[in-house]
Amino acid sequence: MRKLAILLAVVLSLSYGAREKKGQKYYLKRCSSCHGSGKMWGNVATKEEWKSFFTIDIKDLKEFHQDNPEVLKYIDSKEFKKEKARMYRFLQEFASDSETIPSCNN
Repeated sequence: MRKLAILLAVVLSLSYGAREKKGQKYYLKRCSSCHGSGKMWGNVATKEEWKSFFTIDIKDLKEFHQDNPEVLKYIDSKEFKKEKARMYRFLQEFASDSETIPSCNN
């Protein structure tokens, strides 16, 4: 029983990290050309501020990018709807008030 609990904990921790890696991949593909690496940009906002940017109506995110029609088109796309939850988790991981310190591997 103890081995099963340890195995379950390992699997859950690996799958949680995989979601952040997928979010990092989305961020790098869609955002890094303007905002730089996730380690740098993720740290400019707190967890609460990132939450504000990724609320259901995403009004703040659209307002921030109001001068970039290409980004606004992406925000309204099916791809963004698919990617935003993982991208949000990634940015939360490196928020200025998170306990995660970026490393060379992140």
